[in-house]
Parts: sequence; C-alpha cells; structure tokens
Amino acid sequence: MKKMILIIALTFYFVKSYDENNITTNKITAEAQPKVVKQSENINVTATMYYATVGQCDDSPLITACGYKINPEKASEQKWIAVSRDLLKKFKYGDKVKISNAGDKDGIYTIADTMNKSFKNKFDFLETKGTRLYKLHDVVLTKV
Repeated sequence: MKKMILIIALTFYFVKSYDENNITTNKITAEAQPKVVKQSENINVTATMYYATVGQCDDSPLITACGYKINPEKASEQKWIAVSRDLLKKFKYGDKVKISNAGDKDGIYTIADTMNKSFKNKFDFLETKGTRLYKLHDVVLTKV
C-alpha cells in the first residue's frame, strides 16, 4: 500500500512539473532549444618541451597533475601537454586540443599537466628523454 501511494505521488509530481514547465507556459525549455555551437577560439602561444624527470617536474614526475601515469620510454607517443595556469582558465585537464603551426608536432593532444606558475601563455609537449630540445613560436591551440 505504501509503495502504491509513493508511485501515485511521484507520478502526480512529475506530471504536474512537466505540465507547469512545458504546456501551460507555451515556452520552449532550454533543453529543447537547439544548442548553439561556438566556434573554438584559436589561441597563439609559445611551445616548448619537457621530460618527466624530478629536475623538470615535482617529486613524482611520472604522474601528471590530473593523475595520468607517464610511460617514460614512450612519453612522446602519449601526445600529452602541460599548459600554463592562465590557459587552465580556458581549458581543463583531459581536454583535447588541436595544435597547428608547430611543424611535425601538429596534431591532437590531451591536456594532462600544468606548468610552473611563472609561465604564461605557453605550453610544453611531454617528450621522451633524449628528444632534442626545441622552442616554437606562434603555435595555435584550438579546443577540439
């Protein structure tokens, strides 16, 4: 009997809620409106690279800021980047970004780590130790 009353009460609540929000007001709810897809913003930045070592990271260099585990022998293949903290206002950990104007480094990468707070408008490619050092200017980041 208690279950029956609960089911009737819930049914009445949801029907009344639906009626109030959709039928009597004759308005289209936000969920029913077509979503406007904002074109992704292109951000011009400087790109450098880093190795997963204590000297370039913290005391746990094989764990990224978002908790991903780095394979040090295949770090370059993981296609992860570390972004400056100001860029974390536009992106979040796990976001996929398209990188262009970076030569053979162009492609889709995942934001997995954060740079030291002293850096601005910059990101680092995670690279396997032994990769030759480089710095790229006017690299374009676009959220995918």
